[in-house]
Amino acid sequence: MNLPIEFEKKMKNFLGDEWEDFLYSYDNNRFQALRFNTLKVGKNKSVEEEIAGIMDKLCIPMDKKVTWANDAYYYDEEKRPGKHPYHEMGLYYIQEPSAMSAAALLAPKPGMRVLDLCAAPGGKSTQLATYLGDSGILVSNEINTQRSRILSQNIERMGIKNAIVTNEDSFVLASHFPSFFNAIQVDAPCSGEGMFRKLPEAVDEWSLENVAKCAARQKEILDNAATMLKAGGTIVYSTCTFSKEENEDVIEYFLQEHPDFTVEKLERFWPHKHDGEGHFVAKLVRSGGFLSEEENATNDRNVTLAEDTTVKGKTSGKKENRKNKRTGKKDTSGISKENMELLKEFLDTTLTVHMAEWIINGKLVMFGDQLYRLPDIDVDLKGIKVQRAGLHIGEFKKQRFEPSHSLALALKQSEAQNVVKLTCDDPQTTGFFNGQSVMLSDVQAAECKKGWALVCVDGYPAGWGKVNGAQVKNHYPKGLRNKI
Repeated sequence: MNLPIEFEKKMKNFLGDEWEDFLYSYDNNRFQALRFNTLKVGKNKSVEEEIAGIMDKLCIPMDKKVTWANDAYYYDEEKRPGKHPYHEMGLYYIQEPSAMSAAALLAPKPGMRVLDLCAAPGGKSTQLATYLGDSGILVSNEINTQRSRILSQNIERMGIKNAIVTNEDSFVLASHFPSFFNAIQVDAPCSGEGMFRKLPEAVDEWSLENVAKCAARQKEILDNAATMLKAGGTIVYSTCTFSKEENEDVIEYFLQEHPDFTVEKLERFWPHKHDGEGHFVAKLVRSGGFLSEEENATNDRNVTLAEDTTVKGKTSGKKENRKNKRTGKKDTSGISKENMELLKEFLDTTLTVHMAEWIINGKLVMFGDQLYRLPDIDVDLKGIKVQRAGLHIGEFKKQRFEPSHSLALALKQSEAQNVVKLTCDDPQTTGFFNGQSVMLSDVQAAECKKGWALVCVDGYPAGWGKVNGAQVKNHYPKGLRNKI
């Protein structure tokens, strides 16, 4: 690999005797790894037992684990787990192995308020969500609009219920969420030196000037992160670059500007020492204890959804709250009486009582004709660009309710009354992911009632279908088809 001359000079001075070993690492193949999604895996058996069964079907041995992350394994380059139905159902996330170190270092506890400030494409956010479970709140932010859509899609695929995806500058969020979060992940935009082997174009884009620009931006982002962190909270800062200017020097600056922080841990993952492309991580802890529950409640702000809040380009339901356009009837959640009846009918006939109650008793909000369930922790979204406001439940269409793909992937098979059961080796499974109808056997047709059904593969939800006799009409999203 032809590395930039200035980069070579800088790294030789920095690494000294290790330079040759570092340089030799570029001649090796890059490492591939996947991390299992414990929001879905390990609900019916032990996590280890269930992972073993999945890996067996993927024909990937479990002999090499990523030691710094939970439930993560290396696999050979010739394997293609991204083309398997299990990937589309969100059972695992394919991620650069050393990048898994940052979220593992933050390791938030269930119930916490967590921010992933530079979140796309979603590897760290989806990893953080496994620590939270379905409790607390995860705000995943990405300033780039297109990348925020990809982030939102990965949040959906992994079945995360308690995430809000925002599309904002860190300064805007800092002015909106002062002292709000318990834990913040800052995987800062960087010069990408650790991506040279994975993305050759990163070599062409590298320059000393870009390193300096990145460092200045990283300092600004970290300052904004500090504004949003509660007393006693934690920031994990990470980059995929080797530059001291973007790593140790940024941390040194931050500690000078914020003397109430200390470094609890600082670590580098080098490609000549670890099985990965390289990563820098630093754990920064703010002094002071966490606020009591009473203080948290006092500081909480009520859910506020205004006309300048947008989800996927649609205005929120504030006007609908005052007067529903279709029926003229008022409702505090933005759902008309008629639409609420349609929702309840769907829930009563399709989901279990427990799951139906979780939805109907949650904080529901309308964005146009789209229905979302917000996380249980109150958060003010007024004036914030939102890509995904919690769990997308579905859409109201001409006197009917149509459930979302997000809802399907957030469910467990046991939470649906009507289930179409497939296996990964069934030819109809590939057809389903490509948009084809499913034909039921006589036995299956007798078990499935007419109407909405959760299509599951090996017990894991894959999407919605609509049963009519022996035929199941496909409702797998058109934009996701033809990937398997």
